[in-house]
Amino acid sequence: MDATDKHVVKTALETLRAAGGTGIKKAALLSQIDLAAGAPTTDEQREAAFAMLSDRGWMDFHLEPVWHDRRYTITERGLTVLEGL
Repeated sequence: MDATDKHVVKTALETLRAAGGTGIKKAALLSQIDLAAGAPTTDEQREAAFAMLSDRGWMDFHLEPVWHDRRYTITERGLTVLEGL
């Protein structure tokens, strides 16, 4: 993972932490990933970063009770990674 990737992951995890228990929708998180990259990113790059967060267990999701949208939150594992970055 290069410095840019670390910055993107750190920003995404900070965004998830800031969202707290309410969580954040995928589109908003992908937008933050795009901003953190510092240059325009492709859909594939954003999705790859999102998949890494999910696959490594750094975030989880719950469904909103009314609209049934997925909202993503940071996990304990994600908090540990964030502290290490």
